Formats: sequence, C-alpha cells, structure tokens
Amino acid sequence: MSRNKEYNSCNLQVSCENCESNVFCEAWVRFVLLHNDTKSYAHFDKRVSLALPTIREYVQTERNIAMHRFYPFVHFTKNHKRFGKPKKPRELYYCSHLDRCVYQRYAFLLNQKYNERVTKLGISNVSIAYRDNLNKNNIDFAKVAFDAIKEQGHCLVMVGDFTNFFDRLNHKYLKTMICNLLEKNELPADHYAVFKNITQFASWDWKSIVEHCGYKITERGIRTKLNRQKQGVLMTKEQFRSGKKYFKVNRSGIGIPQGSPISAILSNVYMLDMDVELNNFVVEHNGMYMRYSDDFIIVLPYDNDETAMEYKNKVLTYFQNKNGLVELHEDKTNLLIYNDGTFSSFPDGNPATLDYLGFIFDGTSIKLRAKSATKYYYRMRRKAKHIGKQNWISPTGKRITAKNLYRIYSTNDE
Repeated sequence: MSRNKEYNSCNLQVSCENCESNVFCEAWVRFVLLHNDTKSYAHFDKRVSLALPTIREYVQTERNIAMHRFYPFVHFTKNHKRFGKPKKPRELYYCSHLDRCVYQRYAFLLNQKYNERVTKLGISNVSIAYRDNLNKNNIDFAKVAFDAIKEQGHCLVMVGDFTNFFDRLNHKYLKTMICNLLEKNELPADHYAVFKNITQFASWDWKSIVEHCGYKITERGIRTKLNRQKQGVLMTKEQFRSGKKYFKVNRSGIGIPQGSPISAILSNVYMLDMDVELNNFVVEHNGMYMRYSDDFIIVLPYDNDETAMEYKNKVLTYFQNKNGLVELHEDKTNLLIYNDGTFSSFPDGNPATLDYLGFIFDGTSIKLRAKSATKYYYRMRRKAKHIGKQNWISPTGKRITAKNLYRIYSTNDE
C-alpha cells in the first residue's frame, strides 16, 4: 500500500496517480509528517499523535468527530516581564492530546479550502501568517514590504495592530465565514462539533487541577512531576468527574483560545472578507496591503498631505464601521511618510523608523529589532538548559539529541 493510501485510510482500487484526490492526499501526508510529534505535557488523556494509524483513521471519520467528546483545556496564566517591565499576563490554554489531533485535522481541511479561495480571489500574498503553501518566513515577508516602500519612493505607510484579536473574534460572524468557505448553508455535523468546542470551550485552571490531585501548587517541580506521570494522564476518571464543578465555559459569544492547532486558520477565515475589501481599496490606489495575524501594513502612494489624510481616515473609518468585529489598537497603530530614503511620522513630521515583523527599517538600512534578538537568545538558553536539566533523556526514556539545537541556533550543523 502506498503512503498516500495508508495515511488517508483509502481503500479505492484506483492508483494514486490516476485519482483526482491525489493532490489533497499528498498534502495530508506532508501535513502529518510535519505535525506528528507527541507533546510532553500531561493532560486528561493519554499521549497520542497523528503518527499513530488508529488516530489518523479516527480523525478522518466524520461521524467520530460529530460525536467526539472534547476535554476541557488546561488553563495557565503566565506572568512575565520584558526588559524588566511587567507585561500583560498571557492566558494560555492546552487542549488534550486526542483533541489536538482532531483540531489538527480540521485545521488542515480549512487551510486547504482557504488556500484555494485566496488563490481564486488573487489575494494569496495578503494574509501571510500560518500559511502552509507560501514557503516563506518573516524575513521574506518583511523584505517584500520594505521593497514595496522603496519602490514607491514617496508613500504613506500605516502599520496597525488589532486589540485582543483572538479574544474578540465574534462567534456568529466566524461561523458565517466558515460556512461561506465550505460553500454550505449550515456547518456539517463534524465541522459544527469542532466549531462549537473551540468557541464555547471549557477550561480548568492549572492551580485548581494541582490541588484537586492532592498536591500543593507551591511544591517545587510540581509541573514536571505531573508531566512525568504514567502516559501523561493528570488524574483518574473518578477525579476528573468529581472536578467538573471547576470547569469554566466560554459563553460570551466572542473569543477562541489562542495557540490551539485550529485557532490560526480560524483567524484567517475570520478576516477573509475584510482582507478582500481592504486589498481592493489599496490596489485601486496602486498600493500594497499585507496582514500577519493581528498585525497589518498598508503602503499607499500619495500626492499631498490632504490625500494622505484622506487615506488615513478611510482606513480608520473602515474598521470603525465593522461593529466591533475588530478593533484597532491605538497605541500600536502608526502612520509614517516615506520620502526617498527617510521616514517621518504623520502628520507631525518628526523623524521616525518603521518597526515591522521583528525588523527596524530607517528608510535605508534594515536592522534586527533588539527584543527579537533577546527572544532568540532567551529561547536558545531555555532549550539548552532544559536538555541539560533532563540529563539528555526525554520523559519517554529516549536519548535527547542536540541536533535541532545546533540546527536552529548555531552555524555549526554537525
């Protein structure tokens, strides 16, 4: 049996080369090979991944998903500082291992439809985050934006950020956009089960879980201790059932947990119509529009300050008229004027630089943003420290190799 047939649970007698679904099947194989890792964190179920044939078969069976019982997310509040200054706490959510595989499968299905749609609409290079078919990274995307600015010579540049983007996604609107993408009046039962559980998601706070398991949250190394439990299961079925009173369910009508396997593609689907409308406006005026998740950049040539102000007001008014579907973060929305190698803020005219996708562009030279370098070295140190702390042995007893560490963070790939 070919790998295409094996990974797609295909029993058709026709050869893959002669099958009209071959491109789709090959895409799924590539996806699985890239996302078949087993997560080390403990949850309410055993550790599984798409590497297991039984799991692949399960997530590809629509009736299974339509009736699938999702576990609550494990919720953490992460408080940390950047450059010695407190940052806004991050709310982190971890889905169970089987749920993760389900979300991965449906993220793949939606992403296939999304790629087809944006290609048909001619906006494939507008939404650049979380795409699996562009084969580019932030360096490439930043270069595209900076080259577009330099090519214009004289232009208005707007860099914007949406406030609490994932926390504010409107469920009704998101459902409508998914239906449009699937070309359905209503969501199929399997897609609806996934949609319902990623929007009206339940969660159980980590501190409460620890206490419910009979431990103290202040105990040193408690997270590592629980993660190393047999098969990564946090508690018995009886303990889980008795803890349902601690579940919190999102019934606000807005928001999805950022970081789940399906959240990224849902955010792109959510923005699809807005991306089309903004891109049409910008292209009509010979400009460029690009969006990376909740960050966007607009480049528009202009003749005078009146025209620049008109463009600014049109973009701001456009988002204001979206009835709360998205909201611009005022402190992170900047307007600049680029004029033959220099930037100035608009409309006051003070000297400025463009900060985009981790790079600083002053109109002539491009530098890595300081906090991007800090994050790079922080992650390198954290990974190296973790390997050393584990004494080069993984939780499953396998030898940890430093190959990936060197591949990512060193010029020495041996």
